[in-house]
Amino acid sequence: MNKPGHFFGFLVVLALVVSGLSLLIGGKSVEIGDAELSYYSPSELFGPFWKGADSAIVEVKENIALEALIGESDSIDASLKDSSQQELQIPNNLSVQQAAPLDTTIQVSDIMMFAPFFDALAAVKNSRTENVRVLHFGDSQLEGDRITMQLRDAYQREYGGTGFGYTALKPLVAPSSLAFKNSEGFIRKTVFGRRDTAFKDMKYGHLGSFTLLGPTDSSYFEGSVTFEKRNWGFSRARNFTRAKIHIEGTAPTRAEVFVEDTLFSTRIFPEGEWTLAIEIPYTEKFDLKLTSKAQARIYGVSFDSPYGFHADNVAMRGASGMIFSKMNDEQFAASLQREGYDLIIMQFGGNGVPYLKDEAHAGRFARALGRQVGHIQRLYPKAAILFIGPSDMARKEGLEMKSYPLIASLKEQLRAEVLRRGGGYWDLYDVMGGEGSMVQWVEHRPAWAVKDYIHFTPKGASKVGYALVAALKELEMEYQEVMDLLAAEKQRIQDSTAAFKMSQGTGVEL
Repeated sequence: MNKPGHFFGFLVVLALVVSGLSLLIGGKSVEIGDAELSYYSPSELFGPFWKGADSAIVEVKENIALEALIGESDSIDASLKDSSQQELQIPNNLSVQQAAPLDTTIQVSDIMMFAPFFDALAAVKNSRTENVRVLHFGDSQLEGDRITMQLRDAYQREYGGTGFGYTALKPLVAPSSLAFKNSEGFIRKTVFGRRDTAFKDMKYGHLGSFTLLGPTDSSYFEGSVTFEKRNWGFSRARNFTRAKIHIEGTAPTRAEVFVEDTLFSTRIFPEGEWTLAIEIPYTEKFDLKLTSKAQARIYGVSFDSPYGFHADNVAMRGASGMIFSKMNDEQFAASLQREGYDLIIMQFGGNGVPYLKDEAHAGRFARALGRQVGHIQRLYPKAAILFIGPSDMARKEGLEMKSYPLIASLKEQLRAEVLRRGGGYWDLYDVMGGEGSMVQWVEHRPAWAVKDYIHFTPKGASKVGYALVAALKELEMEYQEVMDLLAAEKQRIQDSTAAFKMSQGTGVEL
């Protein structure tokens, strides 16, 4: 029989164990093998009865790879000028003011830096034979064509164009408009994540990845995939009219398109690096087969139309945004030049947030990302640059989910770095609602973010995509107002000059 004294003793021992765990772990996380154990801090456990210092400290884990990338970037002399490239002039007298709370606009130091994009849109509007192309780099928030797809569809509705642009032949996540089925013989290689050090030339194309043809038993290299259009997403993205393939090989590569096992078209890519169009059927399903006598790299395939608006979604899972200076400069620049991008969007920062230790560390990370912006500008100065800052993210602190404390500092320092280089900055943290907004997005019904408190749901990504469209439209209106003022001033000067000449008695207007 259990006696009251035994039961009381059990409670005392239990209380001591609970209290001991709280004092020992103190709100921190302890790794036990592959598992992670966390426990209440004394202040959370005892509430107002706890008078000691609050030991609920959230530990910041080390990320050796990220530290190495920041260290490498710190060693880059941003003032070095490649004799074959145009040097980027960074103004040293630009005063960057603190952003207003919850600034959802695209912030710029000089709106004329967006002339390449807005002038290209005007050209397409006046001539349906022109092209506008946008390159959207980002981390896993973009996977499955998220965010980019809303931007693309909104502009294709207004300016024409079809297709969803470039994708890898072996994507980690397929675009929303097209399924990749029965894929065989393709080997994925990326410059981000776990890079294969056997490829030392660092030629990864402008997607930061390539697909290798695998060997066959017959001493050939071959790969094949079935493309099938999906019945969701946007119809314009599915109704592409051509495919461009970017291939490099030491032997010719044969590209064949089949419809229900019947050969539809063939294209031979010569030895070397080429981007050629191949005829594809206007059908819901077709096969692509590539064959070569030597191993070939396929840098990507673009499903698009000969004119109109196009946007390429390049999602780099786990990337911090600091791999661009590692890539082969000559090939990367040639790829950007060949596609003729008018706007390059860079959406990074989130993968570094969990590892930031203090504001100084956030500043180093921001400067490292800023130098990547400058690197792309030097390689390809013809495009406008838009940097999308990190979203709100949350972690568990005791019993509550709270925003990472250094996001606000990081995004302000990032903003300053981007603006002083002439790029535009869009504050996704503010667009979401600022501190604590990730928790609100997770709890929203329907949910706008998933319960990892990092990634958006499809509905949340759609909300961000349309907010980006609205911000670009607002900036375009501001740009047009500036252009109208400049045109009016030019006309005023011409009229004044003509009036002055007439007043001098010439009687003619020169």
